[in-house]
Amino acid sequence: MGMTNIEWRALRGSGQVEAIAVRIPEASRVSGFSRSELYRRAARGEIVFLKCGATTLVDMESLRAAVASLPRAVIRSS
Repeated sequence: MGMTNIEWRALRGSGQVEAIAVRIPEASRVSGFSRSELYRRAARGEIVFLKCGATTLVDMESLRAAVASLPRAVIRSS
């Protein structure tokens, strides 16, 4: 059985430990990508999914790279 988000945060303590892989719902939450978008990007090879038994994990390095590759938003003043 995996740790809950609360247990993980308690284990991290001061925040010095950083996750190297997270489950899909957490990856969606931290990136802003929907679950479907995560799967589309994984299919294109932009995001790396890892398997640990029945659990699918998202490699955080690849997720950060995918977010960093997004174009900047252009905000026009009215």
